Amino acid sequence: MLLRLRRLARGNVREEARVRWYEREGIRVGEPDRPLEGPVIGRRKFLTGLAALGVVGSASALLGACGGTTPAGSPGTRAATKTLSVGVFQNPDSLDPGQTGLITVSQILFTIFDPLVWKFPNDRTYYPGLAESWTISSDAETYTFKLRKGVTFQDGTPFNAAAVKATFDHIVDPATKSLSAIGSLGPYDRTEVVDNYTAKVVFRSPNAAFINEVTNATLGISSPTALQKYGSGYSKHPVGTGPFMFESFVNDEEVRVTKFEKYSWAPTPLGTGAAKLGGITFRILPDPSSQADALDTGEIQIAQNLNPGDVNTAVSAGKRKLTALSTGMPYCIMVNAQKPPTDELAVRQALEYATDNKAIVDTLFQGLYQPADSLLTPLTPGYSSSDAIFHYDKARAASLLNSAGWTMGSNGLRSRGGKQLSLEFINIANFGFDGISQILQAQWKEVGIATTITDQAFPSVAATYNQGKQNLADWFYYDVDPYLLNTVFNSAQIKNGFNWEHYANLAVDSTIAAANADTNTASRTNKYQKIALELMQSATIIPIYNLESILVTEPAVKGVRFSLTAQPLFHAVSF
Repeated sequence: MLLRLRRLARGNVREEARVRWYEREGIRVGEPDRPLEGPVIGRRKFLTGLAALGVVGSASALLGACGGTTPAGSPGTRAATKTLSVGVFQNPDSLDPGQTGLITVSQILFTIFDPLVWKFPNDRTYYPGLAESWTISSDAETYTFKLRKGVTFQDGTPFNAAAVKATFDHIVDPATKSLSAIGSLGPYDRTEVVDNYTAKVVFRSPNAAFINEVTNATLGISSPTALQKYGSGYSKHPVGTGPFMFESFVNDEEVRVTKFEKYSWAPTPLGTGAAKLGGITFRILPDPSSQADALDTGEIQIAQNLNPGDVNTAVSAGKRKLTALSTGMPYCIMVNAQKPPTDELAVRQALEYATDNKAIVDTLFQGLYQPADSLLTPLTPGYSSSDAIFHYDKARAASLLNSAGWTMGSNGLRSRGGKQLSLEFINIANFGFDGISQILQAQWKEVGIATTITDQAFPSVAATYNQGKQNLADWFYYDVDPYLLNTVFNSAQIKNGFNWEHYANLAVDSTIAAANADTNTASRTNKYQKIALELMQSATIIPIYNLESILVTEPAVKGVRFSLTAQPLFHAVSF
């Protein structure tokens, strides 16, 4: 399997696509019965309702997707509409910032919504957003925001303190079923409307993370009028104060936004006036090869999550590559601490030692990403190189399993008491783990561990993970503060949250809360370093590679900036 993938990585783009398609469809390479025509869609489809082989539509469909009268990328379209087309790999689960759990949605949300406060990579400054200024109580339980005047939502509703209250109350409403935003709010209690332009956000306990979390797209402020008007349908009718207005969402196809002409309150790093683009079309293309082909033909001007070979080919052809590292948790595997046999620490530790993440990165990504060694990315406060307590060591993995009574059989697999050492890996289809899961399966087999892989789609897979039906789950998480550990490891998050590793440790719950109560930056960071080390020792997270956004763009695309979570910001983009 490893040799096969390495061979693919060395091939040219078209040959890679052809071989991948045949392989996924179960056809031997070289059989002439199914020639490759158009972009390739893999077997593990996140798209629903499509045929087994999907191709991008006709020429007229391509024109419509870009909103012009000439092909996307031609001078005529650029001059007439300045509509940018961007490839994204995830179909939005919701366009309600208070509800979504997908990172790709963040870049769409940042076009429609503004946060109260802005912050950017490699910049310690907190910039005014919808809040002109703010004060934080000494115990970090109360944040008082003085709001910007003269701001209107895209539906004409005036922005004020009541909108802040409506937004945060909406997030904690059980009916919203918030995934990410509710974690960012932490121990939220209430928002008090002090006056029309003063909002006081009160927490049940100290929440030092909030000044960072409030910069997230998921805490962008919604129109209270729209929240009330659309109710449960707000996820498909988002209304904010951002530089672009929501236009349409065709499931599994595209999201369109159009310029909000009145916009004039961007932070200094993003310019001060309205957006330069007339609109943006976010094309939903889960398969990397489809994005590469769309970029090559000019159907999109920005591609993301491409195969390494496609990145190199595009750059060689004159395209530009933009990269940005992110805070949060790396691409990793969650190991269920409650379902046998991974409820045994020795088994979990053996999995850690049997994992060669450098081989995975080299094989699948040609070294494009950096192997991870912690459950936090290096840019995240609380990360420490001392977290690298596991390294690839097959002999150590075998020794641990032997000591635990899992003996190797003549079939090359281990068993104990007549029961085979077998794991259930439930993979999220088309989320970047398809190849990773297969290589891990091969690596673990080398030490006698059998692994069965099945696919499920997001977001329905979340219910499966919450129920603990898996030994192994896929995971990565973009966040701006180490308080994210509360979202992922708190015992209360097992049944309905993101604690898919089913790790229950009340002492860790308490230490995370204590760290979040510490308003001294250095002391707080030190506390999180100790927590991260303890969690690594639990062996419930197997790090694979660090988060990094890699965009490939047309040379004419200028002005892309990035958020703390490495999502592209389009306020000042032109092409």
